[in-house]
Amino acid sequence: MNVVGIIAEYNPFHKGHLYQINTVKNILKPDAIVVVLSGNFVQRGEPAIFSKWARAEMALSSGVDLVVELPVCFSTATAEIFAESAVKLLLESQVVNTLSFGVEEYHEKELHFLGKLLSQEPPRFKSILNDFLQKGLSFPKAREKAIAEYAAEINLDLDVQLISKLMKKPNFILAVEYVKAMNKIGANFAIFPVIRKGHGYHDRKLTNKYVSATAIRHVMKTHRQNFMDKLVSHLPASTLQIIERELKHHRNPVFLEDFETIILYALRHLKTQALSNFFDVREGLENRIKKAAQTSGDLEQLILKIKSKRYPATRIQRILMQVLLDIPKEMIESRTPLYFRILGFTEKGALLLKQISKKANIPVITRASQYKSLDKKARAMFERDLFSSDIYCLAYEKNHLRIGASDFDKKVIFYNSFK
Repeated sequence: MNVVGIIAEYNPFHKGHLYQINTVKNILKPDAIVVVLSGNFVQRGEPAIFSKWARAEMALSSGVDLVVELPVCFSTATAEIFAESAVKLLLESQVVNTLSFGVEEYHEKELHFLGKLLSQEPPRFKSILNDFLQKGLSFPKAREKAIAEYAAEINLDLDVQLISKLMKKPNFILAVEYVKAMNKIGANFAIFPVIRKGHGYHDRKLTNKYVSATAIRHVMKTHRQNFMDKLVSHLPASTLQIIERELKHHRNPVFLEDFETIILYALRHLKTQALSNFFDVREGLENRIKKAAQTSGDLEQLILKIKSKRYPATRIQRILMQVLLDIPKEMIESRTPLYFRILGFTEKGALLLKQISKKANIPVITRASQYKSLDKKARAMFERDLFSSDIYCLAYEKNHLRIGASDFDKKVIFYNSFK
């Protein structure tokens, strides 16, 4: 079988995502498309704008056959861990043979060089990287400079200026992490990059058919009560229908600020030493976080007081999410999903799921209640997913939507494309 895997957040699903899926279908003509989807919290250290169930349905209604949830301990981690854990999940399926991802530009030689370099990290490269980190640069900036210097030194007929430019592009950086993960864990996938259409990842303009998810979220946040008219031409019809249904049932868009009070409470409640037990909190950052929590009245102030060259805002936000969701450092460091949590499938996806159930070495979960049969480590990981849903729903306006244990009431989505 020819099965294509995609790693995504779909935050929310827009026309650029649809373009990728249609390109995959038109050129590769796969038997099925599997998506590993971030759950209710995403890699930038924010809640997803709509629930994992709504976003899974957006994907299924647009041509995806099977949607698997990436455990929240990895969906809120660094790009490296996010990518590696998701690639491991696709590899564990035993059915995926191609990985597709979006990039701003595709340069095959440079992409494979970077993926190999960063998976091996030769001593000279690590030495250069450490020198830049010692100068107080953020990890992404230090790595970008180290790559350029190392590439110039080894003189492999590489375009160093091009590499430096590419390492500033968010989708290309993630593509490098995918190829790096494939090299590291021996995932022998073919790759199928799709060139991104329209505005850039961070662009907030709405002047193009293909606008960024950043722009869409910005409009939703700026016009919380009246954004649909502004987005009609920028979202697929099925996405619009699902959003309209979510709004009708008072499941409004969710933003980081909706958890402001809970985050401040959690930080003030925890002892300084306890903060140092969370992933990525080191070099005395726990003291800085604690002090900022005591002297900040809102989230914006809090992040401004903690962030630095070494710790940019997104890195701080990821730490805040891990505190909010009480995610143990060891769980993140494992980099290994311990189950397949199925969010939805089509008729074709149901057939594929039967194959995965036979071939995979980790359990397949189609009902939340099944988690009780998992081993201790897997059960603890799944409990973080359950807890993340319980926290996420607290952002809803209506009291009846804030009731806990909501995942136990949810059924896997069966999307009938012929209805």
